[in-house]
Amino acid sequence: MNGTDKAFGEPSVPPKLAEQRRHYRPALWIGALTVGGACAMLFFFKPGNYGIYPVCHFYSLTGLHCPGCGSLRALHELLHGNLIEAARLNALLLLCLAGLALLAIRFVLARARGQRATFSVRAVWLWTFLCVAVIFSVVRNFPGFAWLAP
Repeated sequence: MNGTDKAFGEPSVPPKLAEQRRHYRPALWIGALTVGGACAMLFFFKPGNYGIYPVCHFYSLTGLHCPGCGSLRALHELLHGNLIEAARLNALLLLCLAGLALLAIRFVLARARGQRATFSVRAVWLWTFLCVAVIFSVVRNFPGFAWLAP
């Protein structure tokens, strides 16, 4: 046999594997629709003008900017094509989005080559990101670096 089912002319896949493939597709669709809806909401409703968005509790309690402060406004500006304003509001967000894009490209290329595709990240990169986020949080709250604050 050449790996096809003679009765239907389709490639034969072990039933357990075929069943596993079917289970993650609805989750992918739900995830894609959720991300699309969130992007549409951010595109049409500017975060500073509407009270439907969450507030930063860390900023509310301390008056200091966390690494995520300004991210919603930065995403809104990015969706409108204002890259400079998005970088001014939260430069770390743009770095994170670039990293996520690289992971997605690696995933797609692996799938296209027929290789096993995972979103694994080595621990050294996670620790590096954590250090960069902490340094970014501390530095953006110094008076001399007000240009990093949203």
